[in-house]
Amino acid sequence: MTPRKKPRKKPRILKADLHIHTARSGDSDISALDVIAHARTEGLDIVGVTDHNTTKGATETWKLAKKESPELTVLIGQEVRSNAGEIIVFGVDKDLPKKIPLEEVCKQAKEMGGFIVVPHPFDRLREGICNRMIDILPYIDAVEVLNAKSIWKRFNKKAREFAEEHGLPMVAGSDAHIPQYIGSAYTLIEWNKTGKPKEKDIYAAIKARKTSVSGNVVGLRGAGFMARIRKLTKKLRRV
Repeated sequence: MTPRKKPRKKPRILKADLHIHTARSGDSDISALDVIAHARTEGLDIVGVTDHNTTKGATETWKLAKKESPELTVLIGQEVRSNAGEIIVFGVDKDLPKKIPLEEVCKQAKEMGGFIVVPHPFDRLREGICNRMIDILPYIDAVEVLNAKSIWKRFNKKAREFAEEHGLPMVAGSDAHIPQYIGSAYTLIEWNKTGKPKEKDIYAAIKARKTSVSGNVVGLRGAGFMARIRKLTKKLRRV
């Protein structure tokens, strides 16, 4: 009698928001505790904290998560503004210089073992590097093809088309600057390992294109819109 084959175990699916800003960005209302709390509410396994030109917020979140939510993996990142637009660099603790040539930022990041994601690449309203994508193609590890704040559909659509044309891994992120947006767009990662995901293994899975993207473009709707109105009102009262 032929022994029955054991059914193949389905891979675990990890949920990751790879583009979150804390108050360390200077234009965000999110604290490290907010990131952890909303990650739990949204069922996130991984968060990428990507403050503008600094890793301070990511480091603070990483340290707090070790105490408050040890099952959450926090990726230390930074959204670096080059002379041609923004890129996200993960895996580098040092703050990279801003407003220097795009290729130089990428070169420095790679020399330090960085993992480069290009956020909202064709969003001309929000520091996308647009046609410079082709110039840094050898440096790109993944393309953000769903950004929750890219209000025009063509921006995300063009990013996906570029990634597909060049065989690049695809990821998504909320680009949250207020807590209510955390997890609004996210990356799903096929995961065949057990235990808490390690940083290097997450990057390897993304590079192996074991990802899909999901979520919504939120723009300035609902709670997010009201939060922005309240923030503007406070500013005006201080004038």
